[in-house]
Amino acid sequence: MNGLEQTFYIMAIIFMSISFLLLIALVSAVFVIKSKINKIHDNIEARLSSITNLAEKGGEWAAVASKFVSKGAKAAKTKR
Repeated sequence: MNGLEQTFYIMAIIFMSISFLLLIALVSAVFVIKSKINKIHDNIEARLSSITNLAEKGGEWAAVASKFVSKGAKAAKTKR
């Protein structure tokens, strides 16, 4: 094996090693990004569920308030 072949083999080994390390880094970056996206997704779902609960309670509160308003209006009419 002459010097040119040996140089080519050494360059190929170095290239494959760097490519392998970059592939591992890329796969780990994908998993990290995926976990962050899932965390953001869960956070958004939690906020939406709390907003939905508030909206449902707001509807209940509006119904109760309308009962009080209608009773107050009837009381005001009877006082006149």
